[in-house]
Amino acid sequence: MSTINVLIAVDGAKLAQQVADGSIKPGSANAPTNLGSYGSSDVYVSMIAPNSMVSNGTQGDSELQISADGGDSVEWAITTFDNNFDQTPFLYAASFNPANAINTPLSYASGEAYAYLGTGNPASTTPTKFVNQVSTVTGTILKIGLKIQYTLSFVLVDNHTGNTIGYFMWDPFINVN
Repeated sequence: MSTINVLIAVDGAKLAQQVADGSIKPGSANAPTNLGSYGSSDVYVSMIAPNSMVSNGTQGDSELQISADGGDSVEWAITTFDNNFDQTPFLYAASFNPANAINTPLSYASGEAYAYLGTGNPASTTPTKFVNQVSTVTGTILKIGLKIQYTLSFVLVDNHTGNTIGYFMWDPFINVN
């Protein structure tokens, strides 16, 4: 049993701009805006995982397909392409088909961790210690020999005002051996 880390990057600037100009709806917590699938959701979302876990050449796609075994855990983390500078997304809900393929409720965790970064311009090669807030969502695969289609829902927040920009969702896959 292993943990498969999946990193999700969202184009927060594009979503914020399209909500502001009315080209997409902001949705609500109970009815998030569906970003579509494949090519249409690729405009907003990119997912990556360790290459050894990715199926069907989907690395970087919004419809990332990962290969897993029963008992493996999947740990999702989400950020924006600008590293949460102007907007911050966070995952708040998920659903799975089949519904009993992953344990529910999922485990939502948010905690502090140290990060070491080079500061200055150019960056110093001596790292400086910072406190970083890390949020993840984890689920354990309970069934084997199937393909799990699932939806992930996230809130996008404007970091300058603290206001919610919108609620969004899309649907990647897990191939279970």
